[in-house]
Amino acid sequence: MMTRHPWFRFVLPASLALNAFLVGMAVTLWLRPALPPPPPRPDAIIAEMAAMLPAADADILRASFAARAPRLGDRPHNRAETFERIRNALRAESFDAQALATIFAEGRQNRDRIDDSIETALIDAAGKMSTEGRRKLADWRPPFPPPPR
Repeated sequence: MMTRHPWFRFVLPASLALNAFLVGMAVTLWLRPALPPPPPRPDAIIAEMAAMLPAADADILRASFAARAPRLGDRPHNRAETFERIRNALRAESFDAQALATIFAEGRQNRDRIDDSIETALIDAAGKMSTEGRRKLADWRPPFPPPPR
């Protein structure tokens, strides 16, 4: 007859508990909602808009954005920089509410400048486009995030 060690009676329950934990983790990861995709980059949106336009109107759109909104590509970097400044202000040993308010105001001004440059570029381009190009541009829809599961 085999001798049994006292710790053998704990091995099976421990193994079952570990398996249940791992299955629970796997199911949780499988069922979690998908993270929404990041917003499309402005240059990708402009390229998508231009792709549906007649060639001459697409050139007008690209030229207008190049002239009036040349720094749209800096937008993600500016956003990340602003978030880092907010984090640093919140982590500071002595909290300065006015400094945090200033960071928020500067971020808002930066977003407003970007929005204004986009609007100005679209207004300028639309004024130079053919009627067909303006109608096609009116039919363009921005990509929306997928519906939740």
